[in-house]
Amino acid sequence: MGTMTTTEISREDGLPLLWRKAFQRDQTGSSDYADPAPERQAGKMLAAYIATGLFFFILPGTFIGVWNLVEISTHHAIAGASAAWIQAHGHAQLFGWVGSFILGISFYVLPKFQGHPLKRFGRAWLVWAMWTLGVALRWWAGITDYLWRVSLATSAVLELAAFAIFLHVVVLSKSFSTPAKQKRPADLGSWLGIFGFSTLGTALTLNLFIAFSLALKGAAPLYPQASDRAYLLIAIWGFALPVAWGYSTRFVTVFLGLEQPRHSAAAWLCAGVAAIVLAALFHRFLVADVLALAITFPAISALRVFRPSTRKPKTIGVYASYPVFVRLSFIWLVVGAVLGVLADVVPSAPGLGGASRHAVTIGFLATFIFAIAPRLLPSFLNGRELQSPRLMAASLWLLTAGCMLRVSSEAIAYSSGGAAWSLLPVSAYLELSAVVFFVLNIALTLKQPLLAWLEPEGVTTALPVYWYLTSFPETRSIMIASGLKTLKNAREVPRSLTLAEAIEADDADPDQVLNALKDFFRRRQPRRLGR
Repeated sequence: MGTMTTTEISREDGLPLLWRKAFQRDQTGSSDYADPAPERQAGKMLAAYIATGLFFFILPGTFIGVWNLVEISTHHAIAGASAAWIQAHGHAQLFGWVGSFILGISFYVLPKFQGHPLKRFGRAWLVWAMWTLGVALRWWAGITDYLWRVSLATSAVLELAAFAIFLHVVVLSKSFSTPAKQKRPADLGSWLGIFGFSTLGTALTLNLFIAFSLALKGAAPLYPQASDRAYLLIAIWGFALPVAWGYSTRFVTVFLGLEQPRHSAAAWLCAGVAAIVLAALFHRFLVADVLALAITFPAISALRVFRPSTRKPKTIGVYASYPVFVRLSFIWLVVGAVLGVLADVVPSAPGLGGASRHAVTIGFLATFIFAIAPRLLPSFLNGRELQSPRLMAASLWLLTAGCMLRVSSEAIAYSSGGAAWSLLPVSAYLELSAVVFFVLNIALTLKQPLLAWLEPEGVTTALPVYWYLTSFPETRSIMIASGLKTLKNAREVPRSLTLAEAIEADDADPDQVLNALKDFFRRRQPRRLGR
């Protein structure tokens, strides 16, 4: 009887000896390889939030908004469109689009900022399901009369519950699980984030009270005018803007090469946000709008967005002029804040209020997202590249043109009419085109296969098989076809099993395996590196 090979003497459990030894190494904790699985799972989770936000943005949000504006323009009166439809459109835009983006990005980055990156994502997916269903039900309640009482109340409960779970996962669970005393945050971004998310809880609680009041006693799924205005003020100036400013200190500062933000402004800005929320809750709208204008200039000053860049902006792979639009978004913020005050002091111009909201939500928030998201999201989405800088440029220019036309003509149309009514639909179509280009660009980016930032020369037999499989699942079939037979039926792969050990265990040809993997990595090289 001849001498048995290493492979043959270890088939008792169906695995080669080298595989079993690798499992033993894993159990003793001797494996020091980083696990890429959580990062891949985080990317998938974020992709779901982004895709959901895009859906709400283009269909329940923008498409219904265009429909409403065309109806208003046709009838030459705001009463030409259903008020319930207008509210449903606004909720889909603010919470379905902006809210989904913020929650997804926050799940992705905030635990990392705190030094506790997520390893399990079950509750993040639960929040996604509850938030998506809640926003969808709110939109459905406003658009249809079918079971609107149940839909409205259920929506409010789901959104508030989803936020509570988010808060526990991202903030509270980390604080309570760490025995050491938590350090008080000292940076502007953290304080703006704390106040922004706290205010989101306030807005969703107010929404719960309004929704249940309507469900019990209301005649239609239409929020009372004062309550709806308070709700929007809190949601926009208390939540969306402070969180956007907070993330600006992390990303805009880096992308545009700006000076570090002025962290000492945190106390004043947070106090201003709190004052706006209180004024809105007590329906002191002029006070709230004046406070909003008052904190706009200190916020811009603290973020230093109009100061000259100290380093070259990061423009590789995106539209090179996007920093101009980031700064333009803050100009729109000033315009919106000024128009908000004018709408209170000049009640004879009813279009000023709508122009103000549009300047803030589309002029600032949408332009800000259109400029920053294509630079930020692809790197978060498992290292993808933006599909098309040209589509990014088209979306920014069309959005700016549409917003300028809308804000400038809305106040005139609602007050004196005339030719301004015919300009409103044009602005809507321009903005819709911008949204289509933006959504298409991000959707195509999401659809891309994962890029291989590792050069083909870096593919070696010293790397673990687990790393190849987890980072690029397609490599499983490549390795099996190249002779790694054990991999075909293995339910689990040891994390410390190197490719060299797997090749030896199956008596495979090392050159054949490496050449096949290098060819795969060669085809997945990023465009921006010219590989």
